Amino acid sequence: FAFLFVLVALAHNSTLLPATPEVKMISNTSEVPTLAGGFIELETVKKPTALLNRRTKVVCTIGPACWEVPQLEELIDAGMNIARFNFSHGDHEGHGKILGRLREAAKNKDQNVAVMLDTKGPEIRSGFFADGA
Repeated sequence: FAFLFVLVALAHNSTLLPATPEVKMISNTSEVPTLAGGFIELETVKKPTALLNRRTKVVCTIGPACWEVPQLEELIDAGMNIARFNFSHGDHEGHGKILGRLREAAKNKDQNVAVMLDTKGPEIRSGFFADGA
């Protein structure tokens, strides 16, 4: 609730969010998405950002193409913050080995990498029972 109050307060502060008549706001009637706010420009979006200041997180799904330490190090160099393990494929032993290699790569690069475990959701099994039961 306090966060919502801060957003409302920011929205009403004209010095933080300049309101200009020529800026189109996103609406249900618009056919084309537009930027909501006159302070966002293409140059701002394209400007390089220091990794420590970046708020966006890069999630990489770990698969056979990047199971080895050198490939994991390349992903870390490219900006990976979170390694996603898909538990719908593979087994716990295999994922454990990959986790060990990920920890090694993170240590080599002196970077923290979060691990996200994507577990299987509920499965519906249908079939025939013995003796028509």
